[in-house]
Amino acid sequence: MPSYNLYMGCSVPANYPNYEAAMVRVAEALGMELNYMEGVACCGSPNLRAFDYFGWLVVNAGTIAIAEKNGYDIVTPCNGCFGSLKDVLTHLKHHKEDLEKVNVELKKHGLEMKGTVKVRHIVEAMYTDIGIEEIRKKIIKPLDGVGIAIHYGCHLLRPIEVTEFNPEVLQKMVEVTGAEVIDYPLWKQCCGATVLPVNEELAIRLARDKLKSMKEAGATFVTVVCPACGNQLDLQQIGLKDSYGEVYDLPVLLYPQILGLAMGMNEEAVGLEMNRVPADPILEHLTE
Repeated sequence: MPSYNLYMGCSVPANYPNYEAAMVRVAEALGMELNYMEGVACCGSPNLRAFDYFGWLVVNAGTIAIAEKNGYDIVTPCNGCFGSLKDVLTHLKHHKEDLEKVNVELKKHGLEMKGTVKVRHIVEAMYTDIGIEEIRKKIIKPLDGVGIAIHYGCHLLRPIEVTEFNPEVLQKMVEVTGAEVIDYPLWKQCCGATVLPVNEELAIRLARDKLKSMKEAGATFVTVVCPACGNQLDLQQIGLKDSYGEVYDLPVLLYPQILGLAMGMNEEAVGLEMNRVPADPILEHLTE
């Protein structure tokens, strides 16, 4: 059984218990041991990095150092946490002077970062360590014929030399459920989530363009692996209906919810009742 340090970050446990519940249940069914990390801080994405770069290095290096003491790689369900941790790990591996300065601070807390563990998104860990064929054996209610558009999220894909995440990984993980991945022109575009606090008009336009592109391409659902992206694409559908009279009816499902349903878990187990845009069509499909 592969074991991991599970870094939840702030957003998922505070706002998205459906993501956490589905992820934990799916991981258990796949034979993955997730060990909740203790003594860790917020990753600071993106705010802390903007106004205290060194502080951002220290807090993320501290998380990595704790993981090293525990002896397992880090997995996280949050794109922002993944991006911050991976970015800091990469930076400090290539900038020894910064690493020395960071470790001066960490030693005050009995920690030292050496760079001996990996930082991984939970979906990539499922794909690499469990494997598509083993996951396929767990599918008992395939989502045949369901058209799903994937929103990857900026921090999962960029910068590629840091994240090292291949988009085909998530595509294959959706396809293994039996669903059809819907290609759409704006698949690389930001959803606008991190823009929302500083430019609401632009953030809404980005979400609107994205949802329109998905809908016109024939998607029935959207899947995400980022809580902020999920919230943006879910919540803005309500706002767009009120402000523009546009109805998209595109349920936004977190990837573990989709996989859990295909593995035979019920809607309560994967927290579908907590999704803002009702996912009734996918439930209707599963009962056919």
